[in-house]
Amino acid sequence: MWRWIAAKGVRLFHLFIVIFLAFGWALPWPIAWWAHVVLTIITRLHWRFNNRTCILTSWEQQLLQNEQTEEHEEGWFIKEIAESLTGRRPSTKFIRSLMMYWSWTTAGISIIRIALN
Repeated sequence: MWRWIAAKGVRLFHLFIVIFLAFGWALPWPIAWWAHVVLTIITRLHWRFNNRTCILTSWEQQLLQNEQTEEHEEGWFIKEIAESLTGRRPSTKFIRSLMMYWSWTTAGISIIRIALN
């Protein structure tokens, strides 16, 4: 029971991070833009150097005592969200491209907002 609750807490935190990475640039505070840029860089580097696997996904799977599979690599969580919203599971290639372009574009927007502030 406690493992399940902890796993749901990790999932909720993961969802918060995803939402912030997607829309942090739109918040009205310069500190949010700075945090958005830094978190984007850290996230991209983390995926690059952690075998394309998010530590939050790994923690959730460990708490649920699920075996870590290749399916749990970069983009797995986004695919889960997309599938729950649309009923369709997008391809890994599409999700990876979307995440890369969206994250760097929105980080660029945050940088522009910092520079203009």
